Amino acid sequence: FFVILMVSIGAFLFSLRNMVEVYAFLKTDLPAERYVEIDQTLRALPEVKELQYISREDALRKFSESYHIDVEDIVEYNPLPPTYILRPADISKTEELATKLEAIEGMWQVRYGRKEVASLMKVLLGVQLVFALTMVLLLSAGFSSINNIIRMSVYSRRTEIRIMQLVGATNSFIRWPFLLEGAFFGIAGALVAALFIYLIGEAVYTLLSNLKIFLPTIVDKRLMFSLLALGLVVVGFLVGVASSYATATRFLGLEMRRIDEMRRLEAKV
Repeated sequence: FFVILMVSIGAFLFSLRNMVEVYAFLKTDLPAERYVEIDQTLRALPEVKELQYISREDALRKFSESYHIDVEDIVEYNPLPPTYILRPADISKTEELATKLEAIEGMWQVRYGRKEVASLMKVLLGVQLVFALTMVLLLSAGFSSINNIIRMSVYSRRTEIRIMQLVGATNSFIRWPFLLEGAFFGIAGALVAALFIYLIGEAVYTLLSNLKIFLPTIVDKRLMFSLLALGLVVVGFLVGVASSYATATRFLGLEMRRIDEMRRLEAKV
């Protein structure tokens, strides 16, 4: 449940990154050439990922449609300025982008949710830290579990390992079966975890009917679970191989030192 919750919250927050917009309002008394220059300047800014131009006529039409009134019957002229809606490439540089826009000659006003963007950045950082800490704890637990399994497996075959070392088998040759065993346990554990996460996730999406309204539009549920399962399998494989490699290498080193010590004692005799 915690993994599903963290992934859903993370997907929701990261989707909000694409919803951050900066509104740049131009002065209405500029010559036509200046409007063209401003347009070229804005499109060349590296901090801008997307931009949309709204003319005075379009702005007036949208205003009329939004409030269901005919503005032309109320006012004699169009008071709305030409507007650019810009989406920053990096929301952490939204303030820097706004400062650049304000410095452009012919710019009347620049608006964006300064406090909202700052709050979003703090929440994103907090979610990333919590998720990273959780992953470290889970990986440590998985490493320790597989380490204990491989340790028992190595210990139960210690006689076979000593015989292979005595006849000259290399550590790499002896270590291979344990690496495969660790990979198997890592992948198997990841698949079981992915199955449980899928079942719990389905239950969560079914029970929390109020979340059904917006969660499907934030992230594809099947895609999210597929990527999560793939990530778990890859991580499980790496953790299993790394854990078994460390355990087997440590045991083989101890056994080799014992064999060398026995050979030195025999040589003295």
